[in-house]
Amino acid sequence: MRNRLLLSFLPLLLCSKAVGQQSKLDTTTFVVLGEGLAAGMADFSLKDIYQQQSFPALIAKQIKTDFPQPLIEPPGIGSAPGFPAMEVTVPARGQSTVREWFPPTPGATPAPSLFIFNISVPGLKLADSIGLRPVSPLIQKNNPQQTVINMILGYPALLLQKGTALWSQLEYAQNLKPSLALVELGYFDVLDAATKGDPTLLPDVATFQTNYTQIVTALTSNFANVIVTTIPNPMDTAYFTTLPAATRLVGAPAATIAQQYNLQSSDLLTLPGLMALGGNTFVQSTSPLPAGSVLSSATAAQITARVAALNSAISTVAQQKGAMLYDLNAFFARAKAQGVTVGTRTLTADFQGGCYSLDGYYPGTVVHALIANDILSLLNKTFSTSFATVDPTALLTSDPAVRITPLLRRPRNNTGGDSR
Repeated sequence: MRNRLLLSFLPLLLCSKAVGQQSKLDTTTFVVLGEGLAAGMADFSLKDIYQQQSFPALIAKQIKTDFPQPLIEPPGIGSAPGFPAMEVTVPARGQSTVREWFPPTPGATPAPSLFIFNISVPGLKLADSIGLRPVSPLIQKNNPQQTVINMILGYPALLLQKGTALWSQLEYAQNLKPSLALVELGYFDVLDAATKGDPTLLPDVATFQTNYTQIVTALTSNFANVIVTTIPNPMDTAYFTTLPAATRLVGAPAATIAQQYNLQSSDLLTLPGLMALGGNTFVQSTSPLPAGSVLSSATAAQITARVAALNSAISTVAQQKGAMLYDLNAFFARAKAQGVTVGTRTLTADFQGGCYSLDGYYPGTVVHALIANDILSLLNKTFSTSFATVDPTALLTSDPAVRITPLLRRPRNNTGGDSR
């Protein structure tokens, strides 16, 4: 009889344990699994100036927890989708060890760490988080993505004796045993397809959900509190520009652009296409735009619909596994629709509008601060904590993305010189 009674209360006890898991926040070990956005990639590469002001780093500072990162010396590492791939040159000019603080430097500030807590890797897709591991040699001339994985997840393991464990991103996170984990994955999956204008490269929703479930399950099984973020729609970034928005930068009316280049009024210009259009306008030419300059409205709609389906899958996993959900997609959409106001400035999601760096899809430090504040507010609401938020106005003057003068529009005056 007693055993029967205990069995009848077992579901309630298990439920109480799950609820209790969310009742207290432990920030001792804050680990972030992500791709370029959470890593702090911007202006075409991953480098320390943005990494130190990335939204995970800002969150860690506000919750007062150690957050070692794989800081990369300028000019950085990594390739930006939608732009020509750069040859692997490591170390590049101006770099010494590439990764700062290695080998460990006595008296260095902050103190060096063999392990990192921001294990986000630019160019990493969701499935890669589970299956891709560092592979010797450390530098792979013909494989820039593997080189980036090696430099972040395999450093210094690849330089140590044989037999040292080489972990995938998920395995790395599991071995750190995080008390708080944040998952920002899936953005590169859709960004890669969008910049190539190829919807067939988009992830299958069912497979994506299965992989996402595996990642969140692995983290929550160690009793970590987990935050997951939805995937931003690349159409909401500055990499894609409507024809009317292009007018602000190149001066030519949207109807003229459409007529001269045989475009539909609803087509989008990619950032390389916008640059090509600006160059043509500058020299008063109507040369054809290069391949990859235009994204049709039909393709944009396909990508948008798949992003929505993937985000629905993320929401389902979060609900099933008791993870906190931050709607990063909604933040990007609001920035696109109405801009963001910081102090007396309104930054827009247009190219050189202040929200995004020069690659068009990774934001500047002010936007990282706003994302950090949203997530801090989510933590405060969930756990009744009182973490202070970041002052984004303090970052306005130091944010490289907050640029005032557009680069493209330099109309010629009657004497043939540039008119500013």
